[in-house]
Amino acid sequence: MYVIHFDSGRTESCTTLAGVLAFFNCNDDLRRRTSVDAVSVRHIARGDIPLVRLSNGTFAVRPKGTIREILDTILNEVDRVIVRPDGKPLRPFEMSREAWEAVTAAGRLGYFPQEALAPECIDQGTLFADPGAAFIDPQAHVDQFFRQRFGYGTNGPEYAPGSGTNSRHEVHVAYALQRGETVKDSVLNAYRANGDIGRHDLQWMRVLIDVPALRGALAPNPLQWLCAAMRHEHLPIAADNARRLINLMKPLPMDCTFIQVDDALFAGGVLPPRTAVVRPPVALDPPASPLAARIRDVVADQIHRKTVDRVSQERARGLMSQREVEHQLRLADQEKVRASYEWGNRVALAVLERNVAALLDMLDTPADSNTATKRAIREVLGVSLTGVTAAIRRRRIFDLCGFSVSEQQQWDAQAAADRANAMSLRDLEEAAKRAEATNYRLETGAVLNGREYVDLCIAEGFSKICHVPTGSARRYYIQDPGRQAGRPLRAKDGTLAYAQARLAGSAVDVTVAA
Repeated sequence: MYVIHFDSGRTESCTTLAGVLAFFNCNDDLRRRTSVDAVSVRHIARGDIPLVRLSNGTFAVRPKGTIREILDTILNEVDRVIVRPDGKPLRPFEMSREAWEAVTAAGRLGYFPQEALAPECIDQGTLFADPGAAFIDPQAHVDQFFRQRFGYGTNGPEYAPGSGTNSRHEVHVAYALQRGETVKDSVLNAYRANGDIGRHDLQWMRVLIDVPALRGALAPNPLQWLCAAMRHEHLPIAADNARRLINLMKPLPMDCTFIQVDDALFAGGVLPPRTAVVRPPVALDPPASPLAARIRDVVADQIHRKTVDRVSQERARGLMSQREVEHQLRLADQEKVRASYEWGNRVALAVLERNVAALLDMLDTPADSNTATKRAIREVLGVSLTGVTAAIRRRRIFDLCGFSVSEQQQWDAQAAADRANAMSLRDLEEAAKRAEATNYRLETGAVLNGREYVDLCIAEGFSKICHVPTGSARRYYIQDPGRQAGRPLRAKDGTLAYAQARLAGSAVDVTVAA
């Protein structure tokens, strides 16, 4: 028996030294707020056991003895008092949470031997210690002890047949309840009193604790998805509806999905239909013309049809429950009714106003773009913009606005000039911004940024750019042809590009980048 004394007068007892480690290190709050100087540990027969805190914040004990003596003492205590009190190894769920934490604390010594062994003790058997001392690998020694005595490694046994191992006590308790195995009331009562355990995962364990009828009744998948579905809908699972829920889950395969569980509960009348938020009707602007009205209807139909197709495909692939299917279709119907005439009016008004630029932007697109709008135009105006070449499509858009072929050519020429001018403006602005980031010193000593420097040169009559080869590179200058004077420009800092753009005759004020 180990007795823990606190300076405050509080006293705790543990049956094993591993239990002492678990007492301090499995309680984060206690470990943080307890000073090692304010607590002591004493064995009723062997006397005081030094307690220290490691650099990582965990508590460690320092019993006397060699590495083998210390490990065997701790492991044999766990074996005799906790795991095999009657000779047969207990499974984790057959012991209390505190007892299992002592077992895992003993298993940790294989990986963190410093929690029980002083540094000089761990060095026993190494090249720096007594050559006659037998070397002991803590990890191999502890793992071998667990497997020989308990039948599993330091991470615990499988929590379910064919599953992986797990060292969490609540996992073993949850799956034991799922299988219908007997778990002591004292163990279950401890979990009932501790609401933090299983709050973020294993919520279904709480249901098994509170509703004994579910224990051993369902496979893990149907059980867990059942609890998840009911929890999501804020519906209780209790003794009065457990049998009905079990009967609904029984026909499902053991590897069922959440979708299958949702469908079964919905078909059985347990889960209600998903309620779509009823959005109030909107005041729709009237259609500008029959074309606008038809565009609105065709576009709304197309959006609705795409939603229906997507929902049908996801349902067929098992990715959407029947409840969700009905919910999505109700939303689609609602949105179809609420569709506005905004887009239809934009297209129709562009036709009425002969706004060819807007129509080209909206309709001079590939055949698979704006298909609903093009279909409405074909139905109302008799103009087909699909299934034709790009040139024919463009010509028909100009026809909609009453443009002849020559007028189209004039419009295209002007649009090309406008685009070129816009590109020149953009190039000038970008070059000016780059030039502003560098400085030039004039002969007078004045310092200007690159844009100001180029503007000054041009204002003083420098109007020609030339270059002089220098090896494989070039040096650029802006010259005044009349005076045969030149000033340097650089490509890297943007002054060359800015000067070229200015001298090219771009109709941009010199303050464009100021």
